[in-house]
Amino acid sequence: MMLYQEIIFLKHYFKGKFCVENVVPFYEPLITAAKRGRHLYWTNFNLPNVLSERKSNFMEGKDEVTKWQEFHKIDLSSYKGEQRKDKIARNLVDYVAGKTIFDTMRGITEQTKNNQISMFK
Repeated sequence: MMLYQEIIFLKHYFKGKFCVENVVPFYEPLITAAKRGRHLYWTNFNLPNVLSERKSNFMEGKDEVTKWQEFHKIDLSSYKGEQRKDKIARNLVDYVAGKTIFDTMRGITEQTKNNQISMFK
């Protein structure tokens, strides 16, 4: 329920742009979200239909962490924490999708600051 508390709080009290992401659950979400791939996004701006062209459907196996590290361009070899490396690697959001979301948000923010009248909104 903490996820929904955060979304409700942002929708009603936050004055800026926001985006909350979660993997599609096995149950129907309580608050309608935009579905992109295997993720749900709650935003107060419109997302593009495609966030990333990259595919990340790796099956579990002994090379899974290596494949995820290559996909996300990260190195977990020096990680000494308690979380399993495969769980960390699987839970990362594709950086291309993140950049697309950020650029979309920035474009909307910059457009609202522009005093010039636009024909296309």
